[in-house]
Amino acid sequence: MLGKLPFIGRIFWKTLVGVAVLAVVAWVIVLSVTDYEMIPADYGGSLISGIILAYLVHLWLLPEEEDAPADED
Repeated sequence: MLGKLPFIGRIFWKTLVGVAVLAVVAWVIVLSVTDYEMIPADYGGSLISGIILAYLVHLWLLPEEEDAPADED
């Protein structure tokens, strides 16, 4: 049975901000250590993968639901 994907906005937005900060820090380090120059695909790829990563971390941080007792037949 298919249900809705779990989503709690306040956790997701905090996670998205954290992922964005880490992405910017990573790019600053990479650009200062190497002679790589960013191209437009880097911005789009970082945006898409950052949103996906933020959602996955958000799922990991969701409060756990109490397990219902299993029916023993």
